[in-house]
Formats: sequence, C-alpha cells, structure tokens
Amino acid sequence: MILKRTKQLKTLFSDFVSYRDKKKKKKKKHASKNQEKAVLVRFQNPQPYHRFFYLLLKFYHLAGYTVYYPMGLSLYRNLRNKDRYMALLLKETNLLNINIKDLPNDIITITDSMFSEDYFKDYFTNDNRVDESFHVPMSFHPLMYHYELWNEKVHLAENRYNAIFCYGNFDKNAYLEIKRTSFKVAPRTELLNMLTESPDFVSISSSLELEDKKDILNKKIVFAMRENYQIEMKDIRSHLALFNFYLCCPGVVMPLCHNIAEAMSVGAIPVIEQEYAEVMYPNLRHLKNAVIFNDLNDLKILLQERLFTFTTDEIRTMRKNVLDYYQEFLSPTGMIKNLNENIANGNKIYLQAEHRSVKFKK
Repeated sequence: MILKRTKQLKTLFSDFVSYRDKKKKKKKKHASKNQEKAVLVRFQNPQPYHRFFYLLLKFYHLAGYTVYYPMGLSLYRNLRNKDRYMALLLKETNLLNINIKDLPNDIITITDSMFSEDYFKDYFTNDNRVDESFHVPMSFHPLMYHYELWNEKVHLAENRYNAIFCYGNFDKNAYLEIKRTSFKVAPRTELLNMLTESPDFVSISSSLELEDKKDILNKKIVFAMRENYQIEMKDIRSHLALFNFYLCCPGVVMPLCHNIAEAMSVGAIPVIEQEYAEVMYPNLRHLKNAVIFNDLNDLKILLQERLFTFTTDEIRTMRKNVLDYYQEFLSPTGMIKNLNENIANGNKIYLQAEHRSVKFKK
C-alpha cells in the first residue's frame, strides 16, 4: 500500500512539473496574427476517442496549424497517463500549446458538442446519406505520424508485381470479435483460411523474398503475417508500393483498419468487401479506385478469373485515382481542408472511438 501511494505521489509530482513547464513555454512567433493558421481545442472529455483524438490534432499540426488547447492540471494528467496515443499530444514537443495568450485573430474552434463517437450511425440508420455530416476518415497507424514515417519518400514504380499483397496480425481470437457486431464483413481469419487453400498463396518471412521475383510472385496472393514476418514500420509503405493490389482485411471490431490508408498512399489498389468500401467516406467505387467483392465466394472468383487480367492502362488509371483519393481525403492537408469546410457548414462531425463506436450498433 505504501509503495503504491509513493508511486502515485511521484507521478503527481512529475505531472505537475511537466504541466508547469508546458504552461511557461512560449509559442513560436509568426509574422502576423492574420497569417497564422490556428485551431482552438475546447474538448473537456477527449477520452472516448483515444488514438483518434491524437490523430485529429496531429493532422491539424501536420497541415500547418498551431494547435491551442487550454487545460487544467486534471485534464493534462488524463491526457498524459490514460492512453498511450493521447499521451503523444504532450510528449511531442511542438504539437500543443496550452498557453493561450495572444491568440490569432482568425481561429477555428472545435468543441465536444461538434463531435460524436456514433461513427456508423449514417450507415446503419440513414441509408448511408452523409450530406449533413462528415466522417473523419481512417488514417495510418498513429506511430507512423509520431515517428514521421507517414510521408517518407517511397519509389512508386510503374511496373509492379501483378499480385495481391496483405500484411498484419491474424490472431484467431482477436479477429473473430467482429462477428459479434452488426457488420457482415468476413473476418480476416476467414479470409486467410480461404486463401491458404489456393495454390497461388504465398507466405513470406523476409524482405528478401520480395526482391525482383516477378516470375515467382506475379498473379500470386502474397501474405506477410506478423506471426511469420513482422514488417518494420519504416518499411511498410515501400513493401506496399511493390504491388498492384492490396487485400483490405477488416479490423478487430469494425471493417476499417489503418492498413487501407497506408496502402492507398502508395497507389496500391484496394481489393475490398462491399460493406468495407461503404464505410470509407467518400465510398470507394468499383473499378474506379478499388476492386470490390461481395463475399468470400465472389473474392475467390475474382482472384481466379479477373483480378490479374486488367490491362496496363486500366491499372494505371485506377492507381492514379487511388493516389488522388488519398491526397484529397486521407492526407493531413486534404482531411483538414474537408473537416474545416464541414465545420463552417455546421455539419455533425463523426470521429471514431473504436469499440465505443461499434457498441452503438450492437
């Protein structure tokens, strides 16, 4: 009991010192208040959004905004200690300014009341009509932005493996949880089970197996399963850029997963189930910026008869559309531009809260 209390007091003291230093820190001077792009954050309860709250403010920062977030010690401690990703807001040196003296004249304000964690409401109850709402889209894994890996230059080869690639965790217990939700997408474990039966299935265990092997890998289903080969985060986008297609597996409790944004950022064309495509906003469109299948049987036919028969021009056009979609809707600059327009129009903003967003629809 004494050790626990001592640890609590040490944490409190550390938090207080960090808070005091953050309050004292002066912001960088800008040429003019009128030239400064800035956002004022008035969130009293960011906790439901976890990593997506970090990503929201990080995107403002990456889009060139000064992020002002006035807070007391209690909220500061919650951000610092409750969630590993929200803690990044305070660990990163120049992301937040909690001292709000001398605010610029023209500033965007975001508040709790503008946002909702009921992310899938429009899909399940509104025929997926989103003319009066905005869904903050899926993004890379948070650490890709934290470690500044999200926009590292990657060689976008014109001539790639005419194959479908997939990577990630395929833990049987974790990824069956989606079957207890209202979503009808095939869990990634079922996708894997079906695909491993194909003679074209290839499981790789190192980057060496991807080096100049077009004769071997073309028209193959190439998996990098974490159990066999965990790709280093810095290498994810360069691996994706080797392939024409990327198989979009759903997340733990919802269709959306960060891998899709990472793949689209390098022009890997999503091969994606219909329901998954429809909770991407704007929806992905078949043969424009994605190849969409209806179910496992449809995917099997697609792989056997159609996917690897697209002409070079068809691939080139779809890839350009994928890259355009990423820049306009998923990149920090594009997303923030769209978000600000929707805020100005008074639209409801939906921000993911992972399990909480899905619980609304159980």
